[in-house]
Amino acid sequence: MALNKKQTEGSEFAIGEARARDMFDQTKDLAKHDLEYTNPLMPHLTLLSTSLTPTPRCIFLYTVQQEHTNRVNTLHGGCIATLFDYCTSVVICLVSKPGFWEFVGVSRTLNTTYLRPAEVGAEVEIVCELVAIGRQLCQLRGTMRRRGEEGEVFATCEHGKFNMDSRGKL
Repeated sequence: MALNKKQTEGSEFAIGEARARDMFDQTKDLAKHDLEYTNPLMPHLTLLSTSLTPTPRCIFLYTVQQEHTNRVNTLHGGCIATLFDYCTSVVICLVSKPGFWEFVGVSRTLNTTYLRPAEVGAEVEIVCELVAIGRQLCQLRGTMRRRGEEGEVFATCEHGKFNMDSRGKL
């Protein structure tokens, strides 16, 4: 039986969403064993939702912890950049497939703009979306804001990545 276009898109999304959740779950599991650079952040990070429309996107929730702050008790810029690096990369899983971004690439650029401080205990929503993706290069965008309808924006990022899938064939 042939699938119509809507059924095919739905199944592709289900596969992509499963890949995104799998990457997230694997990272959380590695963090339990202190084997991942994101380990201090993962217990406080949740993947809330994924979507392909209007653009591939993932939404995460993170609660600012005291141990992730700077000397003025606000979320450290390095933690913000690390969260953006990881969370934007998960979005690629929504469109990856064997031979196309299956290893989510490596960072070329990560431009982070810090707009206002996030205090300990703040519930932060991290919205990450795919801007463009080609065979070798990818551009992603992230926004970190206070959770809620009119949440103030703490930081934004643009993340450029390079696809390493074919590098093993040299």
